Amino acid sequence: MKLFLADAEKCKKDGICIRECPFNLLKENTHGVPEMLSGAEAVCMRCGHCLAVCPSGAVSLAGVSPEMCEKTANEPAVDEAAVEVLLKNRRSVRVYKNKAVPRETVSRLMEMLRWAPTAKNLQPVHWLLADDKEKIREMARLTVAFLHENNVFPEIREAWEAGEDMILRSAPLIAAAYAADDALNPPTDCAIATTSLELAATAFGIGSCWAGFFMRAAKNYRPMIDFLALPEGHSVYAALMLGYPKFKYHRIPPRRKTGIRWI
Repeated sequence: MKLFLADAEKCKKDGICIRECPFNLLKENTHGVPEMLSGAEAVCMRCGHCLAVCPSGAVSLAGVSPEMCEKTANEPAVDEAAVEVLLKNRRSVRVYKNKAVPRETVSRLMEMLRWAPTAKNLQPVHWLLADDKEKIREMARLTVAFLHENNVFPEIREAWEAGEDMILRSAPLIAAAYAADDALNPPTDCAIATTSLELAATAFGIGSCWAGFFMRAAKNYRPMIDFLALPEGHSVYAALMLGYPKFKYHRIPPRRKTGIRWI
């Protein structure tokens, strides 16, 4: 079966799919119907733009027909005011209720994240999830050991010895995005996916905070790497603490003006 197929009876010969293709892999045949250039199948990243953009539903890609796809929303999913509220009200939550995040909710979020963009649509991002308190505590302990070994942030070790977790904040859920080290752009892909999770979680009343100290240990500390037991050649590139905020925020602190320079 060909990778790209255009139904000649449905095709309006408007050339939209041809102009939409990111790598200019389509052309009109002698009948004005789009087809792939010779050798283009090896270059196509299966992004689905041609399939998604065809108004007449004439295009199929990689065995996926228009009938197999969800319909896009006719109107924007959220208006500009809602987006502004979302971004302004986002906080780095570090104090959580002693309440587990249901795995059904986590599964719903993971399903949403399948649509986070990745370089060349390679979709290399995987997730390591932890909601077991003892395992999360061990991840925090190993991070403290990593900081101590490198003689940095002694106050975090002092807090740990006093019974305070300044690493993972006793969060009920940890989500770490990992990918193969030889992927095209794993740091960016994982950061995009994790940011998407951070924003999507707010719809479920879940707060989050980037787990920067843990991320550093997960990438560089052999005992932590062994504990996480990722597949060979894979690394953690981003991670979040997640949970239900214990306290409600009542105001939005100001921020500096955005630095802008047009050229």
